[in-house]
Amino acid sequence: MINTQAVFGHKCPHFPGIGTGGRVQMPSSCMSKIDQNARQMRIVPWGAAEAVAQILLGHVQAHLSAKTVTLECLDKQQAKMRIQVEQKGGGYTWVNPGTTVRPYLLLVAEALFLSANPELKERWEALIKVACPDAAPLSARRLDQLSHETAFKEALYPVLDTLYTSGKVFGGSRSEIEADLPDPGGYPHTPIFRGGKKQAAQTHDTSEEGRLIRRASQGVRALLCGPTGTGKTELGKRVALKLGAKLVSIKGRPGLEDRDMIGFISPTPQGPQWVDGPLARAWRLAQQGERTVLLVDELLRLDPYHRNVLIGGLDDVSAQELHLMLGVDVPEGRYYTLELPGNGEVLYASTALLSVICTTNVGSSYTQSGEIDPALLRRFQRVMFVSYPAEQDIMPVYERVMGASAARAAYALEVKTRTMTTQHGQLLERPMNIGVTLNYLAEAKDLVALGLSEAEALEEALGVTVVPFCCSLEEGEPDIAAVKALEITLQDVLKAFKVA
Repeated sequence: MINTQAVFGHKCPHFPGIGTGGRVQMPSSCMSKIDQNARQMRIVPWGAAEAVAQILLGHVQAHLSAKTVTLECLDKQQAKMRIQVEQKGGGYTWVNPGTTVRPYLLLVAEALFLSANPELKERWEALIKVACPDAAPLSARRLDQLSHETAFKEALYPVLDTLYTSGKVFGGSRSEIEADLPDPGGYPHTPIFRGGKKQAAQTHDTSEEGRLIRRASQGVRALLCGPTGTGKTELGKRVALKLGAKLVSIKGRPGLEDRDMIGFISPTPQGPQWVDGPLARAWRLAQQGERTVLLVDELLRLDPYHRNVLIGGLDDVSAQELHLMLGVDVPEGRYYTLELPGNGEVLYASTALLSVICTTNVGSSYTQSGEIDPALLRRFQRVMFVSYPAEQDIMPVYERVMGASAARAAYALEVKTRTMTTQHGQLLERPMNIGVTLNYLAEAKDLVALGLSEAEALEEALGVTVVPFCCSLEEGEPDIAAVKALEITLQDVLKAFKVA
């Protein structure tokens, strides 16, 4: 049953141009015709406003099956949950409706998917034309901007009034039950919320990358481990790209200063001013409602002090704890905090919006600052061991640099070097990786342009790309025996692939 007191007492931060709570009057022109006996003065029902915001922001997913609509939404702790409305005869049953926000999600679903409320459907469609002309979810920043625009307010107020009135008039007639709802197998009807069309059936990506992207869509702390050149950094970038998130990067290196990681106070004509570093920038973007991926590349090249800063930043607190700490009112959920040194400002970021993805190389030959502290390791929710990509995945990349035959030969040489290292009782200091192979092919391509054959170019390019990386140095020169082993292996590869 809808709790009217909770609906009006709810704190909704998404429409600052209207307000975030309290008694905000709506114009009499927005009044619903559902309740002819309603009084003239209308107050913003903040629980209904929260429901509208969640849909516009893309936090609510929909699945329609016959006369049943299943929604995936966020609970008070910002965790995903399922609710449902089922039409039976002339009545409706609500599953897990709650009392403040979720009833209004169900009322919107009834109007759009079950044709239960023509007035609400008409007013909702008018709002969508203003807010989501391309049917895409809004960013928090865009919703903030819209809340200050007259056209948006004029479309929003009628929706809120109809939602509140519908809940008041119809809510008591809905049967309500609590139940664990099964996964409907996808939410293809979600775009209908924002004026779009049902999505075509999609298969779930169960690969490691696909699973990481799904976790990051809810906010994740992940550590990617593996040899250098296996694509860990690019994987982190692809996660941000697939999510449409802001990407903020930190490159680990010895001697990194606070200003390079957190930020610094800079003198200006107006006086000292704080300038965000990557860490502060990521927190601030998420605090402003932007989905953000913080990519910390080569984590173990950070000195222990800066790793401890990261440990502190990844401790999360509840909304209630954040209120006690900073006096701010935020939606229920978990939040990271970051205190800016010398500034006094404390930034906070929803764990649902900020993903932290760190990479680290494995092996004793890499310059690193100790090992991962258990206190940091336990803060990662997901640890992935990234290996070399499969041939079918990497060959198109190599072939774009040089022809197919040269690309196959270079890849074959790369694979062979993985068992030619000192760890395997052989002569190479380290094996080739993607970056080395790309440099090798680029150098060979340039030599072909000068008139060398592909075989000659690959032989010549070996000494300035592969040898310096794979062979140890003795008195400033590459180990002769290791170089010879590479040259013999390349000759075998060229013959096997008939590269002339």
